[in-house]
Amino acid sequence: MIRRVVAAAAMLAVAVFLVLLARDVWHWDRAVRDADTRAAVAPLSPAAWQAESTLPAGLTRRLLGINDDLVFRRTMMQAIHTASRPATTVSQKQRSILETTLARIARNDSDKARASRAADYLGVLLYTDPPSPDQAANAYQDPTQSGPSNQLTPEQKAMAQFLAAVRLNPGNDNAQRNLERMLRQPQPPPHQGSPQPGGGDQFGHKGSGARPPGHGY
Repeated sequence: MIRRVVAAAAMLAVAVFLVLLARDVWHWDRAVRDADTRAAVAPLSPAAWQAESTLPAGLTRRLLGINDDLVFRRTMMQAIHTASRPATTVSQKQRSILETTLARIARNDSDKARASRAADYLGVLLYTDPPSPDQAANAYQDPTQSGPSNQLTPEQKAMAQFLAAVRLNPGNDNAQRNLERMLRQPQPPPHQGSPQPGGGDQFGHKGSGARPPGHGY
């Protein structure tokens, strides 16, 4: 009798867990679809991709295997917000964390289209990064004569990312346009002052013939 009671209690617990999980799955699916739809029209807060869940949110996300999807969506939306503001209004620490996350997605994401988008936006942010003190002192140092990558100009760093984005996904029209604009940028002679991020043609998703923000999730 005791064994039957224990077995019945265990089966009831499993049944309750499955019902709650099904509810959470429905909430997450609805929340992600809704945020994707709204992001295709206008930029959203990165927190838009969040659902109310009964079970621990981390457990539900792991069971659904959506952690990487959420990181991508939130990171890209944060990149859109950051790229639309002057570099001086965002702390360098915040930009560095965002750029590191974008670089990790571009390097490791098995979805080449997503990796390409991450590399493209990383290029936009690197292009608008304030020059380091060393770079400001010698803005157009020959990169073949420099050691660490942080001795490259913002233009050189951005160019590398736009190239990577195009190679990852040749169908990424925004990366193609950013790369073309970069190639058309006149290069000042060496040692003629500091680089001017944001000058000339504008890079990013606006004015570059790109798809609406959030497209392609």
